[in-house]
Amino acid sequence: MDHMTNTSQPGRHAQAGDTPVADRWLLRVRGAVDVEIEDEQGNRIGRYIPRGEIKEEEREEPEEEKEGQHLPHAAQSNQDLPNLWEVTIPGATYHPGRTVTSVFLGQPGRYTCKFRGRSASAADIYFTSFSSQAKLRTIFFQSIPIRERERAQFVYDTFAPPAAPVLTLGTREIEPTAILSPSESDDTTPPTTSISIQDGQMILSATDNPGGAGVWRSYYTTDGRTFAVYTQPLPLPEDAKIVMGYSIDRNGNREYPGAVLPVLQISQSHIVFTAVAGNTKIAAQRVRVMNPDPIPLTGQLQWLASTEAPWLAVEPQEGMTPGLITLSVNIGTLGPGTYTGSIIVSSPTPNVVYAEQVISVDLVVSEGQGQLSSQ
Repeated sequence: MDHMTNTSQPGRHAQAGDTPVADRWLLRVRGAVDVEIEDEQGNRIGRYIPRGEIKEEEREEPEEEKEGQHLPHAAQSNQDLPNLWEVTIPGATYHPGRTVTSVFLGQPGRYTCKFRGRSASAADIYFTSFSSQAKLRTIFFQSIPIRERERAQFVYDTFAPPAAPVLTLGTREIEPTAILSPSESDDTTPPTTSISIQDGQMILSATDNPGGAGVWRSYYTTDGRTFAVYTQPLPLPEDAKIVMGYSIDRNGNREYPGAVLPVLQISQSHIVFTAVAGNTKIAAQRVRVMNPDPIPLTGQLQWLASTEAPWLAVEPQEGMTPGLITLSVNIGTLGPGTYTGSIIVSSPTPNVVYAEQVISVDLVVSEGQGQLSSQ
């Protein structure tokens, strides 16, 4: 990292075979949480609090729902100045973000790392040690469920580094999900995910790069909005709009967008025409052919449309999504009765889910003369 400087003690020279000694540290947090760090001298990093005001964590939570109840001045100041931060820890830099926050600590000390939830979500926490020559180990807390206004923290003493610091969340004590070796900590390559569809089941598989930190979890979505952890093959829903899977490794390298399969969709799968024998004027009906990808990532799909019913016609017979096909019927000499046919809409584009769709068509011919209609 180009902003790091060597803060090793003067006069101490590394000898061949020495175990590297950490002299800088990086905290990374992914999630909707505010991050604050305090050292043993009371210096801090975090949201600005006016001098002389009480710190937010030292006051009782405001009961905002009570009539006439007002937030303390410190809380009001933080609301009025939501983007004002203070950094008083020597040698430290702070990069707050909406979903990713990082703090660089350039001097040894005893640091209390605090986290406060902004919304009900999970947070990934990484604490990495560095020497002047290399990245060392990374302590990883994965998917910590910090609710809105809930607090968690851990303490790290660089003079006596804990083998595995414990994160406290309310009354719970949470051990690290993993402690990554120097080579695993140095991994910057995300995993690679693949998707296959077998017998209506969606199957995800993921591999990490050789020598990497290792795949931690894979996620999938079939609607482009909600993502879930993949644990085993699962049925592919009929209303799928996209099939997408991505993975994250134990060092936080996140693959995106990962593997993505488009879906072929039609607006109707059943059409009914009604007619009166001897009258050939029957209103046509239309069906949309779509790629419903809501993100969108998969682009247009080629499609073909055909039928074997002699009384049924479809135009055009090929196109690109989004497209519109027109269905028409010619009863000719057909007598009264119900006739059934189908139109096959398919996509030759590779790796399309539900690449063949069927429109079933009923033609109901009644006796006598009268106004023709279609449903």
